[in-house]
Amino acid sequence: MTTFQQRFQSLDTWLKMHTQLWQFDTFARLDNPWKSAYPELAELLERENLEIENETFYREVFRLCPDLKTALNFSKPDLIDQSAQRTLTNDVPSYVSAGIKGRKWSQIQAFVARTPKANNYVEWCAGKGHLGKLLAFQDNKPVHSLEWQKTLCEAGEQEAKRLKIPQSFTHADVLKGEGRPSLANAHCAVALHACGDLHRELIEQVIAANTAMLCISPCCYHLTQTSHYQPLSQTAQHSTLILRQADLKLAVKEVATAGAREQRLKQLELTYRLGFDAWQRTARQQDDYLPVPSIQKALLNQGFVAFCHWAAEQKDLTDLISKTPFEDFEAIGQTRYQQIQKLEAISQLFRPALEHWLVLDRAMYLEENGYQVDIGAFCEKSLTPRNWMIRATRT
Repeated sequence: MTTFQQRFQSLDTWLKMHTQLWQFDTFARLDNPWKSAYPELAELLERENLEIENETFYREVFRLCPDLKTALNFSKPDLIDQSAQRTLTNDVPSYVSAGIKGRKWSQIQAFVARTPKANNYVEWCAGKGHLGKLLAFQDNKPVHSLEWQKTLCEAGEQEAKRLKIPQSFTHADVLKGEGRPSLANAHCAVALHACGDLHRELIEQVIAANTAMLCISPCCYHLTQTSHYQPLSQTAQHSTLILRQADLKLAVKEVATAGAREQRLKQLELTYRLGFDAWQRTARQQDDYLPVPSIQKALLNQGFVAFCHWAAEQKDLTDLISKTPFEDFEAIGQTRYQQIQKLEAISQLFRPALEHWLVLDRAMYLEENGYQVDIGAFCEKSLTPRNWMIRATRT
């Protein structure tokens, strides 16, 4: 059994033991879904003025459920070794990073510092090709950037001409296999924060094309066309853990880099949605959750009642408004928001383990197909919460 397999099996066992604490739909239930299974923990969450997500809170959680302390083992990945062939990229002239926000540029620099040098590169889901731009500038080796939005390809080509670097673009839909010819000639494929099916497709196509090297940072595992997760590796296929899209969303559910305004709006929107949900259950006399589409954030500034009018129109419930006024339900939304925050303070303990499980599935799949694989963080979490890197070299 490989190191990855051993690590996977222990993670898999631990996650399965505690599915009640993390595998539930936050909005669907009005009560605590694991109250009867973990009564003492549920009682802790019901305390008034409970401050969650601080050391005192988690110390009490671990006292009541000592096995949950295992979560600390998965809290963050170790930094993956910097590529021996590279020096850190802090000395790149500022005109190369023009037009790239500081945090994104720092992520790109950290990713490149841990990418082995190659004779040529394919940049997968490139956007404007910022990652490929730095590789082409540093290494002076050809970079072929694939992107499905034509306007981004054109912007990237203009930038490559401005810098006189060997970077070319192809307008391609990689999910339709239009990236395969490029991978067939690639020495190294790279992708920073490719979402769901996009990075999964890259892994499968790299193996099929026999590409020598792969460096990816996976992201947004829930952006997939399947309703349930389809494991890649043979080891993960033998697991009895069944992951829904909602569970895959938990693997990336954190707002470590969001600003105060963004967090305030998110809290307000969630409160309004929960208040409206309580209203529609009462008005329809049906105790089930009714999903409402995404909104323009500007609507939140108009207040709870305006939001409810909009939501009622979306769900064809306007005829119920006169019988059940909205006003009484904003306070219910606030109470439910507090309850959900407490439940998520527990489910969040499982988030790093779940992401680690998914990364290991990809690493084992590459190992099974003849690659030597390293996994770890390419940067600190403060720079991006999605900081896992999978680095594979065909043996």
